[in-house]
Amino acid sequence: MASWKDAVQSVPGGVRLLVEASAGAKTERFPDGFNPWRGGRIGVRVRAPAQEGKANEAIVRLVAAFFDLSFAAVRVEAGHLDSRKTIAVAGITRDAACALLAPHPEA
Repeated sequence: MASWKDAVQSVPGGVRLLVEASAGAKTERFPDGFNPWRGGRIGVRVRAPAQEGKANEAIVRLVAAFFDLSFAAVRVEAGHLDSRKTIAVAGITRDAACALLAPHPEA
């Protein structure tokens, strides 16, 4: 079975996160659980609706805040129109990202 750590991939200059997004949620949260059955993705919930890129922007802001990085360091790499997204995060190593995510039992 996949581990949440499999959803954090090392790439040159940063990490790639595999996430499953829920737009239009009542609360915002990252990380928000782990789904090993849908490609091993870490959950993310945002209040913004999934229209006109609003949810993607909210996801980028939430992930950047979680890792204490600038908005410019995070971008949606793939899945712009899908709930399953790939998020590129520059300026953090896989070990550092996993260390920040590890205290969250829902990750």
